[in-house]
Amino acid sequence: MATVGEFLFDYLHKQGVTHAFGIPGDFALPTFRWLERSKIKLITMTHEPSVGFAADGYARVNGLGVACVTYCVGGLNMLNAVACAYAEKSPLLVISGGPGTNDRQKDPLLHHKVRTFDTQRRIFEEVTCATAVLLDADTAAEEIMRVVEEVQAQCRPGYIEIPYDIVDMPVKLPVLRNKQLVTSDKENLEACLKEAAEMINKAKQPVIVADVELHRHGFTDIAVAIADKFNIPIAATLLSKSVISETNPHYIGVYSGGLSEPECQKYVETSDCAILLGAFITDVFLGLFTASLERKNCILTTTEKTRVGLHGYDDIVFKEFLEGLRDAPIKPKSAVKNPNPKADPTPLTDKERKEALDVETFFRIVGLTMEEGSTVVCDTGDALIGAIGLRTSKRNNFLADAYYLSMGFAVPASIGAMAASEGRTIVIVGDGAFQMTGIELSTVAKEGMKPIVCIINNDGYGTQRHIIDGKFNEIHPWKYTKLCDMLSYGKGMRVATKGELEAALKEAFAGDEMYLIEAVVPRDNSSRALRRMAEQMSNERDVNKRK
Repeated sequence: MATVGEFLFDYLHKQGVTHAFGIPGDFALPTFRWLERSKIKLITMTHEPSVGFAADGYARVNGLGVACVTYCVGGLNMLNAVACAYAEKSPLLVISGGPGTNDRQKDPLLHHKVRTFDTQRRIFEEVTCATAVLLDADTAAEEIMRVVEEVQAQCRPGYIEIPYDIVDMPVKLPVLRNKQLVTSDKENLEACLKEAAEMINKAKQPVIVADVELHRHGFTDIAVAIADKFNIPIAATLLSKSVISETNPHYIGVYSGGLSEPECQKYVETSDCAILLGAFITDVFLGLFTASLERKNCILTTTEKTRVGLHGYDDIVFKEFLEGLRDAPIKPKSAVKNPNPKADPTPLTDKERKEALDVETFFRIVGLTMEEGSTVVCDTGDALIGAIGLRTSKRNNFLADAYYLSMGFAVPASIGAMAASEGRTIVIVGDGAFQMTGIELSTVAKEGMKPIVCIINNDGYGTQRHIIDGKFNEIHPWKYTKLCDMLSYGKGMRVATKGELEAALKEAFAGDEMYLIEAVVPRDNSSRALRRMAEQMSNERDVNKRK
């Protein structure tokens, strides 16, 4: 007969989980023992925030991530990373150890406890779609399956807390049941598709904006089929960059309001029918409210809502709407000249190779040297905003916390991405964000991983410096390449010219070890997208001052 711990990890392995991420603690040790005995490989990290980011990165690639921590001091320390996963709809499962059932009877002042024994679960209710505390082995299997099924259905985090004296108890195996299929309201779906088809047929310049929910739920191919069948240009967003191949003839670039390339922004915002598929309508999607999209000209469909123009439709299943739109009586549009930027970046000239490195050229060189099947993981700041201009004709993956924008995401998330995928992983992180979680390269060394870590060193919090500058944006300078000596792992390289970066990246892709490349750019340098963002925010401040 299986125990609670044995059932849990066997069930997760059958759901496709091959790796879990965690840090042990006394209340969680019995759970970790069952994890270690399972078919799932445990990657032990150095700090709980990194555990969450790593499991999130794994989830974005694999479809379900697992983070294992101890009670409160571990779980609450990881809360920000789980909040990031919730905000960006990443299917991450939190497994926390907990005090025993007998411990909870008389409410003692037990170590790690905050206020009540239920404090941690109640806090996690704010950043998860389902929670369970397994106080009864007889119902534990049912509760485990309920939480995991909800995580997979909603693509949002879930929380399971296991008291240390429950995990070794025999579990009562659940009765297998058929999942109830959720379907659309038939009349609403028909009316919604009819109005959407009429709107698209009347439009002279329709455009599709394909966002991250397509990827999370595996519906990207349906969106591409719609674009191909009806000859409609298609844009990605920062959250969904690389979901649409940049070699697709309908692809027009990354849309993010005023942060977009001007040609892409103009095409989307002058459209008389913007079809927003799986889109998060956030301030980042809107380029920090620099976008100009009229609701009456938009069709919006997500897992949570569907709207055509000014009309909202209830009880519409996301997939059924997409499939219905693909099969709708829509007349293909005539060939149009769209602003499809060239997928292959322009090679460097000999003169350029001698010039000082800048952020714009940094991304151009990454696009020139990147190999097929690579995964790019970007951190918050110009490491992300500058990536709007990252182009490559090769098929690659792109991960970033492009809505929640938590600094320190990239290095630990890359560990999850490397555990879930093949091909080389490139980490792009600013010096400020690197100082938050860069020590996770210790985990990279322990696991024998071989990422290419590019630190854009602009001497501090450069993104914020372009908005409001002050001494608060300064950080202590590190000799970043010396980390390889400290870890006795990998090769460090410091570059300051365009040619040096090109040579370093070519060597890194040809090599078979971790590379840490410190890319030095001028203190006041930034991408064009970041300058556009800073200018917009400065204009808004000036308007508010006049008010």
